[in-house]
Amino acid sequence: MTDEQFISGFLAVFETKPEVFEQVGAVDDLANLSNTISQMADKSNNEVADTLGDWCANYPKITDEINKIERKLEPQPTKKEGQEPKLSNRYPQLPENLKKRIPNS
Repeated sequence: MTDEQFISGFLAVFETKPEVFEQVGAVDDLANLSNTISQMADKSNNEVADTLGDWCANYPKITDEINKIERKLEPQPTKKEGQEPKLSNRYPQLPENLKKRIPNS
């Protein structure tokens, strides 16, 4: 998987399967990740992908979901009543900073 594919996969899981982050208790840790990624504007995609990979190492289920996205399995959307607002609403800088690194996004 290329660096851009990993970044894109993380972004896809972040935007389409926020419940995964909630299930593994990663939501609160996203603030730290978002701050770190924001400070990496002048870093390479490889360094950003490594940072994401290191962060995901603490949450293997998120890595599994990224790998599923990359294998082109269609994620099944789940709607739950009372579900927290989308993660991108809570951490808007994270997807914005990652989208800049993906060609044609």
